[in-house]
Amino acid sequence: MSNARRLLLEFETEEVGVRARDNKKMRKALVRAFSDPSEIVRERALIAAIDLGDPSIVTDIRAPLDDDNADVRVAAAQALAWYRQPRTVPALIHGLKDSDTWVRSHCALGLSKLLHGPIWARIPGEDIDIIHADFPEMDEDHIRKFLHKLELSEEAVDQFILWKSAKFEIEIDESILIKETEGKPIILAAAMIEGDEPVKDSGLSEEVETILSELPDEVRASLPSEDLRRLTPSTARELVTSLTAKKPKKKAVRVKRVKRVRKKKKKPLGREQLIEKIPAEVRETISEEVLESLSTDELEALVAATPEVEEDEPAVEKPEKKKRKKKKSVEALPPVNEEAVEDLRWQGFVDEYGEAKADLLITVSPEMLEGIPQEQIADMDVDTLKSLVQALEPR
Repeated sequence: MSNARRLLLEFETEEVGVRARDNKKMRKALVRAFSDPSEIVRERALIAAIDLGDPSIVTDIRAPLDDDNADVRVAAAQALAWYRQPRTVPALIHGLKDSDTWVRSHCALGLSKLLHGPIWARIPGEDIDIIHADFPEMDEDHIRKFLHKLELSEEAVDQFILWKSAKFEIEIDESILIKETEGKPIILAAAMIEGDEPVKDSGLSEEVETILSELPDEVRASLPSEDLRRLTPSTARELVTSLTAKKPKKKAVRVKRVKRVRKKKKKPLGREQLIEKIPAEVRETISEEVLESLSTDELEALVAATPEVEEDEPAVEKPEKKKRKKKKSVEALPPVNEEAVEDLRWQGFVDEYGEAKADLLITVSPEMLEGIPQEQIADMDVDTLKSLVQALEPR
């Protein structure tokens, strides 16, 4: 057993990718593993290809996108999407017709990075066939009109036509990888001055630094540096004011703990059954075209996110004495700072799913999100989640 195969079976994918960067023998073993008899080895080799950090590997990843095993195809689509190379466009378009939801999702994500405009996962199958067949009997003007109809941006249409004229044999672009890995704002931790004395350089203006100095050290240290870089004196003042404002005592806020009841697993519903479970008032807001494009997973999420209508229970009168006591305790509670609650809710989404998903989830009411399992949200990519949020928006 080769060293690379042993490491992959032990799930040391990062180790294989890192070693393959400088070791030609390990790199060859990694590429051979794409066609290994074991689907586990094939899948993990493709994951390791991302850790390799070499965009030229995409030329070897095209074949695994047709693998018999769905998990292998998912890993191949994920690797192609991550490297975002123009020469992979035909393969990614081909992947939009895959039978597996996650393969289609990763291919759509890769295309959205290369050709901005439409939600690629929502493009009708017949249009994908036309693109994949290289636009039979269509001249450039007709191709442009066709792409504009799919809502590609003007820049993306020009880019696609240029790549198509070169048959997508585009030189590997490593600068795209640099943008992918170093795209976030960089703050220098220290700069050297005479005498090799380190001096901190946060990249902030002196006025903003002065305002932020009012914060306790532990609070300042907890703030993301990339967010601090965006502060102006006015927004810095707002931030300091909100963080130093007196907060209500903990005893004034009571959280009712709900005991989780383990439910028996139910048999998965079919597509037609899921559509029938969508309430009429929600169903009316979704067009037939959007409904047909939703996958079974997305339909399940939509049904789970729709609050069930319950009959009002008859009010039970309580003794007057108890009413007065309850009223008094409610009046004693401090007013709720709704903005602070929203900030805490957004931060909770960030901690759980990251900023990109948090920006989408914060637009959905808590009642709509209540029935969607956290694992399902975590497994969705940003484009799939965006489509779900759009379907949940009131119309």
